[in-house]
Amino acid sequence: MKRIDSRRRQLLQGACAAWPLAITAPLQAATDFPSKPIRFIVPWPPGGGGDVVIRILAQAMSARTGQQVIVDNRPGATGTIGSTIAAKAPPDGYTLVYGAIDSHAIFPHLVKTPPYDTRRDFTAIIPVGVFPFALAVTPDLPVRTLDEFLALARQSSKPLTYGSWGVGSSGQVTAELFKREARVDLLHVPYQGTAPLLQALMAGEVACSVIPVPAVEQAMQSGRIRGITAFTRERLVRHPQMPTATEAGIPMVAGTWIGVFGPAGMSAGLTDQLHTLIAQCLDEPEIRAKLDQLSVLPERSTPAEYKRFVAAEYERLGRFIQETGITLN
Repeated sequence: MKRIDSRRRQLLQGACAAWPLAITAPLQAATDFPSKPIRFIVPWPPGGGGDVVIRILAQAMSARTGQQVIVDNRPGATGTIGSTIAAKAPPDGYTLVYGAIDSHAIFPHLVKTPPYDTRRDFTAIIPVGVFPFALAVTPDLPVRTLDEFLALARQSSKPLTYGSWGVGSSGQVTAELFKREARVDLLHVPYQGTAPLLQALMAGEVACSVIPVPAVEQAMQSGRIRGITAFTRERLVRHPQMPTATEAGIPMVAGTWIGVFGPAGMSAGLTDQLHTLIAQCLDEPEIRAKLDQLSVLPERSTPAEYKRFVAAEYERLGRFIQETGITLN
């Protein structure tokens, strides 16, 4: 018995000695995060609206943490190449990805075998904001209001054309949603990106486009295209002259939402820590002013709320894409 009691005492002493280490080690790891550079994947080419936003955010994160935040552009396949790389990374917080409506709610429904499951393969951390959409028309089109546009489209002997920055893009999906809500027929003409789309719209190759406001802001201000309605809840501060679609009787809100995600499996503590860090950066007056200049409408939610939002968008747009038959296959 004495031998057994002695052995038990040794095991108990060992367990007690190890127990504080088991508790404090993860806390210490969380406190030390980040202890090396963070890679922030942008699954789009440099220079785009989302890329600019993430570079602004990355600089603020570096300043707060003292660690470099490296923006890694991995464009291609409507954002899925970079998103797939991020989904397969270790869930240690050192690989983040810029996710958007295109890569996380639309593209997975356009192919038979998507490379990832948005709901299963990512950790939703925080929304950054929304690039609001506007309906813009070529200046030669004789309309200045949404009512005039709809009247012209309904009277036309053949459908007016609308351009998008690609088949399956959020621009096409939103335009198709607009067609359904407005009960109007428009013919889709896809382009390879927003730059050639904008050139086509200014040249009158297409009659109109549903396009992010930041992409057409300068063209609207110079009169090379005309913005006739915003798909926002309220009139845009930078464009108060442009009515909302709701004011014209079409209660439709749409835009490119963007946010920060990590690989699946990130701990709740690490997710909360990153959420707090990024929220603090977004709340900095200088950062907020820069995002306002880019017409980014702020959004804020907890990681759990953001996860539910992305899942709801995935389901909503999936049903619509199935109904309309939009596909890349």
